[in-house]
Amino acid sequence: MTVERAVCQAVFVAPAERDERDQMRRAHAAAAQQFRVSASGSEVWGWQGRTLGRRAGDCWLRIVSAEADKAGGRLWEGTASADMRVPRSVPRPRLRGVLDWTSRDVAYRAELTEYVPVPPVTSGTPVLDQDVALPDSWWAELKSALGTLAMVPTDRESVRQNWVDRNFRRFLGIDPVRIRETTTGHADLHWANLTRAPLVLMDWENWGRLPVPTP
Repeated sequence: MTVERAVCQAVFVAPAERDERDQMRRAHAAAAQQFRVSASGSEVWGWQGRTLGRRAGDCWLRIVSAEADKAGGRLWEGTASADMRVPRSVPRPRLRGVLDWTSRDVAYRAELTEYVPVPPVTSGTPVLDQDVALPDSWWAELKSALGTLAMVPTDRESVRQNWVDRNFRRFLGIDPVRIRETTTGHADLHWANLTRAPLVLMDWENWGRLPVPTP
């Protein structure tokens, strides 16, 4: 097992505590009832058990949770804001509904999007470890989509200078660089968030302004 796959399996899992798992499952079931859909697909847990998604017919139902006083903000609103601000020429799942509620001290957001039947380039890991032989048309469509996205005006900051200052030495062992220019991007663009042909870009939670590389 590679280090990358081991890390993915360690963080993209259900919460360790049974009560937390049950709470997320109850919240997901409550959202399905409100949206009048039947969730029957396999569970897909997100970062550190903070999100839970399942297929529901021709839809995908995903819930995200946070402590009530920490709900809201850029990550919380990313999917909905992308649906409103990013042109439809950038291929992505359509958002069909959003539901917010609080139970005790936990806030939830449910997002109902169209189900994407095309498999991702990689599954279970963002790491590409084999030749996927994607056609030239796929690469051209990706280039076009990212070019369109780069022109979208937004004040959402996906990568801030304080994040660079805090993490470059910690993870890369090099001095932080200064962000001098930014562009709009997906901010979580990896192989598990890109489908094979036809191309679809998934998981828009973190989209926003990104640093432009400097020579």
